[in-house]
Amino acid sequence: MDSQQLHRRANSTTRRDTGRQSIEMEDRSIAAKWQDTSPRTSTSGSLTKRLSFSLVAIVFLIVVTVLLGPYFGLHAQHLVYKQPQPHDQVAIQLHPHLHSNRAAKTQRFDWTVTTGKRTPDGVEKQVYLVNGQFPGPTIEARSGDRIIVHVRNQLTDEGLSFHWHGLRMKGNNTMDGAVGVTQCPIPSGKDFVYDFTIGDEEHGTFWWHSHHKVQRGDGLFGGLVVHPPQKSLPQDEYDDVLLMVGDWFHRPQADVLDWYAGWTSLGDEPVPDSLQINGHGRFDCAMEMPAFPLNCTDRAVADMIPVFRRKAAKTKVRLVNVGTVSGVTLAVDGATLQPIQVDGGCAVQSAAADAIGILYPGERTDVILAWKENFQSPSWLNIYLDDENYARPNPALVEEQAFPALPETTTAAKFQPPRNLAAIETQLDLSELTSDTLPTPLPPAQQTILFYLKTMIKSHNENRPQGYVNHTSWQPQSKPLLSQGRQDWDKNQFFSFVRSESDPVHVDLVINNLDDGSHPVHLHGYSFHVLSSFRAKGRAGWGSYNPYDPASKPRNALNMESSLVKDTVSVPRRGHVVLRVIADNPGLWVLHCHMMVHMGTGMAAGFHVGPAEDEQHLLAIESTASSLCAAS
Repeated sequence: MDSQQLHRRANSTTRRDTGRQSIEMEDRSIAAKWQDTSPRTSTSGSLTKRLSFSLVAIVFLIVVTVLLGPYFGLHAQHLVYKQPQPHDQVAIQLHPHLHSNRAAKTQRFDWTVTTGKRTPDGVEKQVYLVNGQFPGPTIEARSGDRIIVHVRNQLTDEGLSFHWHGLRMKGNNTMDGAVGVTQCPIPSGKDFVYDFTIGDEEHGTFWWHSHHKVQRGDGLFGGLVVHPPQKSLPQDEYDDVLLMVGDWFHRPQADVLDWYAGWTSLGDEPVPDSLQINGHGRFDCAMEMPAFPLNCTDRAVADMIPVFRRKAAKTKVRLVNVGTVSGVTLAVDGATLQPIQVDGGCAVQSAAADAIGILYPGERTDVILAWKENFQSPSWLNIYLDDENYARPNPALVEEQAFPALPETTTAAKFQPPRNLAAIETQLDLSELTSDTLPTPLPPAQQTILFYLKTMIKSHNENRPQGYVNHTSWQPQSKPLLSQGRQDWDKNQFFSFVRSESDPVHVDLVINNLDDGSHPVHLHGYSFHVLSSFRAKGRAGWGSYNPYDPASKPRNALNMESSLVKDTVSVPRRGHVVLRVIADNPGLWVLHCHMMVHMGTGMAAGFHVGPAEDEQHLLAIESTASSLCAAS
């Protein structure tokens, strides 16, 4: 117990003792006054009045105890998480000093999910709210913490679920939040409690989001930062902040998916209308198209909140791409950016650069932002959306946008366009980073799994685009797979079996991309080593790799010494990646494209990791995984 806790407990005890003395003195004073004014001729009447007063006093004390007891430690408090809203900066301020120096503990959160109208970029849209907030609350924890989130679904007619993106959820497969695999959606009007423990070795930048249908695209997401235990922390001139950046659609995401899944899209991905940072953005209302009328309000520079509240000597910026389609590149005028970690805490070797990218949906990177001493001009944070998947034009979209980086920039007369990305002197490709350390050399793989990703349009499916992993287009069953044996899984489930043993099996996962755009792929339950990545030049050839074909070779050498450890990776267009997974986490774990419309049309598969004798998933059936299904 630290000195502050002892001080609070001493103060609490003093207040309780003082309160009791005050109440006792008041009781004696009232009793004396009662004796002076009561008639002495009727003993029974006096007794009745004394009993009445005593009952009133007892009720009063009970009420006081119930109302004030939690503040004096007389009984447990039921805490409701309330994230302070940013007033002086868009960046979400983090508090490593409150978590890194303490012991692991249990944290409880109460979340109520509703919808409401907000104007993230000046355009009104119905979004999802958690405790009235968009984006939802940011969870800060430390390695080893137990997290309990009580979710109340107050949506009118929608189910929901939450996935804790990047956390391994070891021993907590039922808490992974993957609808159709580990749970049914939480029904409207019902509650569900997510209860899991963060691994002692886990730390870094994560995030949480809905894993039901396309709710993530309409704002049902938030930050999740796990601080590592450490004794010393940077001093006051150091800031630790979170930026959740992503593309943004003005239409409901369900309408976006309906358009893409129809034959008229021809499989062309939808192009966003705007972008947002932590729920803040700006849209030029003059770009509104008559076919899509908007309730739009223009924003001047003076209306904008600066991204950062000050020029700290050093700022750790945690970047998360929460978008649905687009990769992002980022630059800050008058500052350099040096990546230090990717995804869930993998330390990287990197120099500082003026611009970094491309960060694809679901990916994260932590960078150190350092201000240049000789830069005197207003500082803008520049975001560049990657247009690789923009097969069709969207005249409303401004792909490159600048936001006031510091308070003094908000006094500028007008917005300035971002610097020409091609003219920026030093640019850093995040896909070329290497790990700072590799704990142990990787042995040869004991199993190899080969995947092909492809969007296909078939006449027997009415020419509607569908996402495939090999020959399977995923659709959720009425009951989650975790609650059934393999014999009850239908033809839309493609889960490769990986045996788990006392010594974990090393599995090479080769993923080929047969499409003309990249696929950011996320694997639940695991981090993996990125051994190789290849992208074909132009669109005339293919860069596939089949390890079962003696004539096929990886286009790039496998990096067995300094490979990145990630949980989300971009599989380049017409290319492939080779990943190494160490199968030490039994359960059913989803692998899917993190582009919303691709997963929404079936580009998902997974792994069943279990003992050799349970390939049919009979011993590991988890009946509680279907507990929400009957109410859905």
